[in-house]
Amino acid sequence: MWGQSLSRNPPEVLRGVSMPRSKRRTPLFFDQRPRTLPEQLFGREEEVEKLFRALEAGSWVAVLGPRMVGKTSLALAGANEFARKKDYNVVLVDLRDTETFREATEKILSRLPRSVLNSISEYISRISEVSATKGGLGLTVKLKKSAPARRALSDALFRVRDTILILDEVQGIQQGVPHFLKALGAVFNENPSLQIIFTGSYSGVVRRLFEATYSDESYGRPPISIMLSPWKEPVAEDFLRTGFEKLGVPYEEWEIRDAIRNLGTLPGWLNLYGVKRYVERNHERALKMAVRDAVKEAKSELENILRGRSPKAREVVRLLAFGASWSDLIKTGISEDALSRLLGILTEELFILSKDEMGIYYFADPVYRKAAMNISLVVGSE
Repeated sequence: MWGQSLSRNPPEVLRGVSMPRSKRRTPLFFDQRPRTLPEQLFGREEEVEKLFRALEAGSWVAVLGPRMVGKTSLALAGANEFARKKDYNVVLVDLRDTETFREATEKILSRLPRSVLNSISEYISRISEVSATKGGLGLTVKLKKSAPARRALSDALFRVRDTILILDEVQGIQQGVPHFLKALGAVFNENPSLQIIFTGSYSGVVRRLFEATYSDESYGRPPISIMLSPWKEPVAEDFLRTGFEKLGVPYEEWEIRDAIRNLGTLPGWLNLYGVKRYVERNHERALKMAVRDAVKEAKSELENILRGRSPKAREVVRLLAFGASWSDLIKTGISEDALSRLLGILTEELFILSKDEMGIYYFADPVYRKAAMNISLVVGSE
């Protein structure tokens, strides 16, 4: 459970470069960094146990769900617990802004130990040390133009021992997916001490991962999926209540209900409010700041989805903020094929669009609903 004092340190996450140990900051109950131990999680006991059992069984694991639901935290907490008990290492690779297999390969290589990189030097044109990355000190790796990324990745990962590789937000990879999956599949079949956890949405490469592994044995084994959904309201209320009590933050019950009404039950949004509330000690001010920041992030994600689409798609998103049927949405002039693809992304990738028994599509998450209302019908205008 988040906020408990930690009795042990998690295994070191490999970064590719040795660095002096710094003092570990014990996370508060509300903390904006990913959780790294099971006892720091809240309301995810069953999912942590399932992840641990899947790793014990030697399975690929895919942790799936919308943004801000806690996929990275679950993957890290479960991997670190397994690593502590089995004497493994953990390698976390953030692939959020990675579009091609080659870029993904270079990012993965940059998180591996120097000894592994030295053993595949024929593929590498440059290794640079960097002093400030998202994860601290590390490396950047550039492949030779003539080097096949698939061979470089498989040769490197074949040399990795007793390691859990977390490929975070893997659905961003769009180019070279078959080569990516075949490289991982070959290594996974030949290197039993390498475990792989994918996190992301069911759309994109994760969906193709499931489909490919069932249809083609060269891709490896089909992964076990762990679906993370937004909390039920009682769990969300208990999360805020528990955090306030542990941190000595005075509160009223109506404030908890008000926060959930405005932010929904995605853990990330509520944790953001908890951080603001701990600092500000004022409900209205903290909620206003949390909603502002959350809507800004949600709007940015919607804009990413809309990038390159017709202006009609922007009208569709605006209509969805108020609830709309298929026939209502078609009246914008968008083609049936384009509308079907857009609705599929919003339901299967972001998990934020629902459809009721009357056939009305709507944003279930209030933050995305507010963000959709603020989407401009003209690209680039506010």
